[in-house]
Amino acid sequence: MLKLTGIHTYYGNIEALKGINLEVKKGEIIALLGSNGAGKTTTLASISGLVPPKRGEIVFDGESIINQSPESIVSKGLIQVPEGRHIFPDLTVLENLKMGAYLRRDKKGIADDLEYVMSLFPILAKRSTQSGGTLSGGEQQMLAISRALMGRPRMLLLDEPSLGLAPLIIRNIFDIIRQINLEQGTTILLVEQNANLALRVAHRAYILTTGSITLSGVADDLLADEGVRKAYLGG
Repeated sequence: MLKLTGIHTYYGNIEALKGINLEVKKGEIIALLGSNGAGKTTTLASISGLVPPKRGEIVFDGESIINQSPESIVSKGLIQVPEGRHIFPDLTVLENLKMGAYLRRDKKGIADDLEYVMSLFPILAKRSTQSGGTLSGGEQQMLAISRALMGRPRMLLLDEPSLGLAPLIIRNIFDIIRQINLEQGTTILLVEQNANLALRVAHRAYILTTGSITLSGVADDLLADEGVRKAYLGG
């Protein structure tokens, strides 16, 4: 469904991605793991058209999306939940959710999806008239994911959904990520520093080190491998 081949992305003269090769098949949850500065967010930015690669190819559902605008890429169903959430703080929860559906015209479908995301995160229904900026960090993350779901993504790009959240909230959000994949069939590319947790929900994983893929494989195999655990998962 998504294939990156030989992706080289730069910030000025600094090469952030050094020939990335990565593939996500329809219906998979793929984890992209690595430490701060490894290039995980840059990979998502390259896919989303926010930081276009200088070399390489990105194909989504059989079509090259290199040099397409972020708006065009979103319209194809490739939707990102950015690191730090970036909700609209002055809009209500409901208004934030409706912003996620701004490209859609199917009123019945939008209403159905509003009901669905509020069933996933019931707290959003209770907070529907509250300004987004007054929500807790965990509630804002729930809102950011739900806003993306309102666009009916064919593939969801999640950038550090656990960042800065309490363990109980993190477990809840990862349970929902798995649920979205199972119930909706949504393909997910998950960027995470919490490798143990990401590998427990993912089908496969890639490990990124200073702009290069250094390891990849089935998530369960990586989780069980003693060498991988010592090198990447804290033993």
